Amino acid sequence: MEYTIITLFSIAIILFIVSFLIKDRNKEVEKQIENFSITLMQEIYQLKKKIKVLEEEILIGQDERYFTNHSTTPSQTVDRDKVLSLYEEGYSLEEIEGLTNLNREQIDQLLNEA
Repeated sequence: MEYTIITLFSIAIILFIVSFLIKDRNKEVEKQIENFSITLMQEIYQLKKKIKVLEEEILIGQDERYFTNHSTTPSQTVDRDKVLSLYEEGYSLEEIEGLTNLNREQIDQLLNEA
């Protein structure tokens, strides 16, 4: 009985010492996952920065196209409205020329568009 207790106690001590000497595999896996996570976070941050730059470039490009590609300017819209209202009121083309400072071709073009 004594030998059994001493044997079990000695085996327990040996296993306890061996447990400190064996590398913990979970710690290695945790370190790998942590490194992978940090790498992914860095890549995501860089991608977000690139996307932000691209979005700004796209918005700038759209703004330039918006301001440069308008076929009718506000003054042309006002001129067209004015010419149409004068024409509907019964003014002749010569009278409209004098009132709007537009030439005959421009007045004809505006009336044809309407």
